[in-house]
Amino acid sequence: MTKEELEEIYKVRGSLSFKKIMTYLPFMIMTNLSNLLLISVDGLVVGNFVGTKALASINIFSPIVIIIGVLSNFIAAAISTYLSVCMGKNDIDKIKRVKHCSKILMVVSTVFIAIAQLPIVYALINSYGVSDNMVKLTWQYAIGIMISMPFGMISTIGVCQLQIVGKMKALMVFSIVEGGVNLILDLLFVGAMNMGIAGAGYGTALANILRATMTLVYLYKKTDIFNTGKVKSNLEDMKNILASGLPELASSVMLALQNYMIVKIIVDTFGEDGGVIRGVCTFALSLVLVAINGVMGSIRPLVGLLTGSRGFKVLRILMRHSFIIISTIVGILTLVIVIYPQGIYYIHGVKTIPKAGNISLIIFSMHFLLKGFDAIFRLYFSNRKQSKFSSVVTVVGSMTMPVFAFIFSKIFAPQWVWASYILSEMIIFSLNLHKYFSIVRQDYIREENLGIIYMTVKPRDAVEASRNIRKYANSNGVEQKISYRMSLCMEEMVAYAVEANKKNNINIQIIIRFYKNGGTFLMIDDGKCLALNEDNHTRNLVTDNYNLLKKVCKDIKYNYNLDLNYTFFRFEV
Repeated sequence: MTKEELEEIYKVRGSLSFKKIMTYLPFMIMTNLSNLLLISVDGLVVGNFVGTKALASINIFSPIVIIIGVLSNFIAAAISTYLSVCMGKNDIDKIKRVKHCSKILMVVSTVFIAIAQLPIVYALINSYGVSDNMVKLTWQYAIGIMISMPFGMISTIGVCQLQIVGKMKALMVFSIVEGGVNLILDLLFVGAMNMGIAGAGYGTALANILRATMTLVYLYKKTDIFNTGKVKSNLEDMKNILASGLPELASSVMLALQNYMIVKIIVDTFGEDGGVIRGVCTFALSLVLVAINGVMGSIRPLVGLLTGSRGFKVLRILMRHSFIIISTIVGILTLVIVIYPQGIYYIHGVKTIPKAGNISLIIFSMHFLLKGFDAIFRLYFSNRKQSKFSSVVTVVGSMTMPVFAFIFSKIFAPQWVWASYILSEMIIFSLNLHKYFSIVRQDYIREENLGIIYMTVKPRDAVEASRNIRKYANSNGVEQKISYRMSLCMEEMVAYAVEANKKNNINIQIIIRFYKNGGTFLMIDDGKCLALNEDNHTRNLVTDNYNLLKKVCKDIKYNYNLDLNYTFFRFEV
């Protein structure tokens, strides 16, 4: 039996990873909808209760929020990316060291942002060159947002930590509470108490403080993310974590600079109406980011797990599923915006749409799908140790956007300024696509040379599958002792999974590699936690034949991540 025949019989279809995506996605969508409520409610409430001048001031200040938030996104992405890969490698000591680093980074970055934001805000507000009245309105809003920024840092890092440990329901609840509290406080402060735009800032601050507190309490009591024992971090771990976040840092920095520069260009091109148009465009993008970030949050831990386990074939399937989901959801949202752009203005309380407002929104929406694709690529490259490439592409590609915007503002009608987003995202997408296929080709060659076998096995086919593994091994000169021991372990592990669940509809993914005088066997399944009897945690089932498994293999590593059993066996003659 050949490798191709074996893989054809037990063809990998990505059912396990797709099931996980669809399990996480509703919770992540709800989480991001709540985050959208938190982010956009200030503009919605202020636009309806205070007026378009106040709405414009919020959108003039929003690039400053993004600039200050760069550090939050960088640290959160770095921790989550590196931690998920370590989980995939099943290195317990390293996982604990990374968790210890995470605690240090959370404290240091929170203190830093609390101190550094004041001079940054002062300099940037004064750099716009807007009227004294607009500066005054912007500062009224800024005070509350500045209070919230350190707590927002804690929440942002906590979001990624909760994603990595698979606590999507908790994320959803915290986001709903935060968004709901912000809406209630905005209506109270801005509407009932007539505090103006300052009330929106204070409402956001109180909501952020509540969210950060809930996140820290939950992480401490309900997860082991802060449980590092006596293991201490080292400088190498810290460097590896920060390196993993470089693509997100590059993206966040360029996004911040883009927003700052584009606001200046838009204000120069459209006047103060530019702040209104940009606010509406930003809200439309926020709607789309609900879907994009929902998919990103759903696949983030899976991408890390599959990269760490070197299950690159399954990772390719996961990427394909991600692109299909993004295309479907974002495509529908973009179509709605194109058909009815004025609806976005109306919900902001804008009754008289600025000149070229509708066409500006339509042109702007044309880059949404590419933005979703590039976000997925950025996550993929971060996990595949292509951080330098992704960072450079993001910087180079994003630098073109304000350049295009400036050129278009001087040559074409004002609405074509928004086409700069499309061209910039197309450049990034083209470079990402070329690099992705280059990596895929290398994976194909590596898998062929190493003889890696991918299998999806149903519990009822486990005995037959083990028999076919032995046939393949015998046909390819593998030591019989290795193939028989591997088959025995597979049958035992599948039997345990069935016993724990009391049913046969378990998704089982297997990755096998035979090498000279040995082999490895990795099994990932979505059954109940099996646990080996050396595990210190309370589990549903302890494998009775664990001592037998230890005798027939050289090494066993077991972990339970994302509600998945993750068991690795190494065999030697």
